[in-house]
Amino acid sequence: MKKRIITAVILAFILLPVVVIPQLIRVFDILVYLIAIFASIELVNMYSKEKPIHPVMKIINAFLTILLMMSIINYFNYYCGDSLMLMLLRALHMDMFLSPAVAIISIFVIMMAIMVINPSYTVADVGKFFISITYIGVCTGAVTVLRYFGVRFVVYLAGISVFTDIFALVFGMTLGKHKMAPVTSPKKTWEGAIGGTAVATISGALVIFLYPYFSKFFHNGQTIEFFDGIFRYNEFTIVGKIFSAITLTIFLSVCSQIGDLLASKLKRTYGIKDYSNIFPGHGGVLDRFDSLFFASTVFLIFLLIEMNIFGWPIGA
Repeated sequence: MKKRIITAVILAFILLPVVVIPQLIRVFDILVYLIAIFASIELVNMYSKEKPIHPVMKIINAFLTILLMMSIINYFNYYCGDSLMLMLLRALHMDMFLSPAVAIISIFVIMMAIMVINPSYTVADVGKFFISITYIGVCTGAVTVLRYFGVRFVVYLAGISVFTDIFALVFGMTLGKHKMAPVTSPKKTWEGAIGGTAVATISGALVIFLYPYFSKFFHNGQTIEFFDGIFRYNEFTIVGKIFSAITLTIFLSVCSQIGDLLASKLKRTYGIKDYSNIFPGHGGVLDRFDSLFFASTVFLIFLLIEMNIFGWPIGA
């Protein structure tokens, strides 16, 4: 436990400034890029427990993961135009055609071609690599886009994930009696899950609803709504704002727990305790960021739906 706490403090000391300080946005880009690569390696190494995987396939897997990640960032180029990924795409003259659909089709074609060229590469292997590429590529792309939407979105989402995790443990240890997923994650209980979501919902919804009252400290004295610049949230009634804040936060808290269970399910399937030992007491990248990854994708989908219903910003 001591090792786990020390690692968590060090991670917070490193990650918090990188996420919130505008001048460190390039460091953030590089950090997410590295996280994507390490997470990709962790999944492939997990697959290799069942069947040895050639180093070339590991490189191809990481490359295609980054390709999908870049395509998602490129789709939101109105917000992410200054990101390192898009600077690279523009330098390679790929920004005009690299969409998520193009990336998925390219990944599919490459995977099929490799299966034909390499006799040992089976349909099951294609499925494993495709899951790895889409899981890591989409999730890290979503985290990057959310950061370019605004620091508040990443902080809000990370807060939901952390509060859900901490208070699920607290309520589970004190009140937990009914196992939620006895095979996948034996220690998790329904009481803990509900308690964690309740606390996360209260804190997260308050952040959204009260943001206009302290936004001027982060926006050069300007008062804005939480979703300003993304969709026309200011047109909602007070009841609509409260309902949307509570509903969204509940949903993201639940999704963060699903992300955790998903990662646990994969580990149980392949008989491993942790994805790696990069973070002492925490395991690997996927052990530490599993809930945030899954929830970030759902959050981005929600925002995309709202954009299309209530309108993208002018010029997007």
